[in-house]
Amino acid sequence: MTLSYPKAIEYLYGLQWHGIKLGLGNMERLMAVLHEPHRRFRSVHIAGTNGKGSTAAMIAAILAAAGYRAGLYTSPHLIDFTERMRVNGEPIPPDAAARLTERIQDAAAGLPVTFFEFTTAMAFQYFSDSTVDFVVAEVGMGGRYDATNVLTPRVSVITQIDFDHQAYLGDTIERIAAEKAGIIKPSVPVVTAADRPEAVSVIGNVCREWKAPLYRVGIDVRIEGKTPQRFGYRGIRWSLSDLSCALLGRHQLSNAGCALAALELLEQTGISIGEEAVRRGLSSVRWEGRLERMPPAPSGATVILDGAHNPAGARVLRTFLEESRPSRPGRLILVLGILRDKDIDGILAELVPIADEVIVTRPRYERAAPADDLKRHLEKYGVRVTAREPLEEALRYARSAASAADWICITGSLYTVGEARSYLKGLAQPSALRG
Repeated sequence: MTLSYPKAIEYLYGLQWHGIKLGLGNMERLMAVLHEPHRRFRSVHIAGTNGKGSTAAMIAAILAAAGYRAGLYTSPHLIDFTERMRVNGEPIPPDAAARLTERIQDAAAGLPVTFFEFTTAMAFQYFSDSTVDFVVAEVGMGGRYDATNVLTPRVSVITQIDFDHQAYLGDTIERIAAEKAGIIKPSVPVVTAADRPEAVSVIGNVCREWKAPLYRVGIDVRIEGKTPQRFGYRGIRWSLSDLSCALLGRHQLSNAGCALAALELLEQTGISIGEEAVRRGLSSVRWEGRLERMPPAPSGATVILDGAHNPAGARVLRTFLEESRPSRPGRLILVLGILRDKDIDGILAELVPIADEVIVTRPRYERAAPADDLKRHLEKYGVRVTAREPLEEALRYARSAASAADWICITGSLYTVGEARSYLKGLAQPSALRG
């Protein structure tokens, strides 16, 4: 009997109760049973604290614009599980996801696989079945023991490195960098936007150990410009002017540097990309839930979604808001929902000082902090705070309270953003567990 898509999703989310288990043993066994699907396509592997998804989306969009079938594997999803596995921008069809769930169930029989191991195996099998030319794969967490690290890519990318997931990756930048640098393979070139000296030192040492050429954004490749809507790239061989990226925020310049350097290195292996594909891919790339403008509130207020879930991400969001609202013609209303195991105070310290009002809420996810808990964290700021649960109620309140000149920014977690995006677009509510 064929598994239905809803039943497949129910089964997959049931695997989340197995928790997180770092290690490659299960993935290596799964890949062997499935006859090594991850070796049937070329890949780019991306680790980092923030910017992985945006960088991956840029690379995949440019490869597709160059005429290749490009697979994109990212996590978590915002609304529907199928978003995690895309070919040339199109999510995996639900019926294909259901069939693959059955197939991986058979392959994983007797193995205590986690949700992410299972879904990574699904993705690699789907991309193999789809005869893609390339897969751009984002690390789930860390790198060294991440399920995606069975790949031997053509290029490895490490974006910015900062604090996040300290319980698993370590409580110093050096330790976190060492986990991210675990994706580096012998002789495979590495591109990094890491700029903290301690992170750069760790990455450099690992590259020397594996004889992997290292290219640094800002040193070996340079971005010229102040906005991703108009910038230039001076790379290893490429020199491109008047580029325009559809993604918002100055931080995307660093991500674009990583993406273009990785593509340059791919082209050096005999792959044809070309300037026109670069321009078309950058101008058309989409990455939902990251500095994404939504339809305005009924009053005409600007509405922004951003999945900032750690202090570094919140810092990037703050910079964007400050640069986008230089004259501050209206109020900034924050709608915040944060997971309880995140650095709540660190996120608040970045965002609350520029806010005129904060609405704290709770997405439908079991790790989310209750709104009243967040409200207590905000007592020292002296800003107007309102607690509203569920998230839908917080959004209704924010939209009704905003005037035409105001900005509403919904942030704190990708889970918050995914649920808000679903509500604001009038779509079916997302699944409660998104891993």
